[in-house]
Amino acid sequence: MIDEETLLNHAWPAVAALIEATLRQDEPTAVAQLAPNSPAAELLELFGLEVFDILLKTVLGQEQLELTQVVEVPERLFIEFAWAEPEFSQDSLPADRAVSVMVRLRNGRFRITDVNPGGLDLLLTEARARAVLATAKILSRRDELPAEPWILPLALFAGFLPLPLRPAALADAAEAQFLPGLQQREYGVMSLLRARRLWRDFKQVNPLPAGSPALWAAAVEWVMGEQNSRQMPDTAVAAAYNVPPAKLMQRAEAIHKALRITGLDERYTDLQTIDVLYQDGPG
Repeated sequence: MIDEETLLNHAWPAVAALIEATLRQDEPTAVAQLAPNSPAAELLELFGLEVFDILLKTVLGQEQLELTQVVEVPERLFIEFAWAEPEFSQDSLPADRAVSVMVRLRNGRFRITDVNPGGLDLLLTEARARAVLATAKILSRRDELPAEPWILPLALFAGFLPLPLRPAALADAAEAQFLPGLQQREYGVMSLLRARRLWRDFKQVNPLPAGSPALWAAAVEWVMGEQNSRQMPDTAVAAAYNVPPAKLMQRAEAIHKALRITGLDERYTDLQTIDVLYQDGPG
């Protein structure tokens, strides 16, 4: 079990350094806090520090934060903090100010693997973000969203806030098509990461996919529609990429077969997001 000294002197400093780097727009320092090839590192690669300004909620413009909760599970440590005005007590922190960060011990150092703009009692997912915005009666179109900072993390996860993609982060012509395509059809930021993971996993099995990049891009979007329970007709997906529906379905089946996808797959969907507070193990 992690002790208080390890938490405060080794684990928490990685989180604090990422927050400071985000505020200073110091990308090299931010990179040093992230576990390589982790979702957090992939977010930075795809979008730059703007994504952490939103996820860490430095966009709220608050100057004080409090470490509010820590949960240890095997091989992972979840740290929750919340931004607060001086007059707030820990018990009265607004829920929308909480942020959860997952860290792992890598080569003797704690590094960040995930950042979630929700508390540990209810981590944010794409579906939850959409539900909160709907319940709050926030308009559900990207060009109609109010500009209040607290809405930005929800909009990012819900797919209503498409951040610019860094061209250098797009590995090939297929990624250059399906990532902006998914943004156009309002997939959330984590769905974009999972789509890229699916495509790259497929390319490890099939390094030289035959066929046009547009066909493969359409197939990736089709599979991600399945994984997010928001399937469009094959004709609609095919039309979005100007490819034949029959060939699209052939490519989608090739992805299913190569990656052994038979239903909702935890590698590519957030419908079974980890419930941190009910994990077995020390904490």
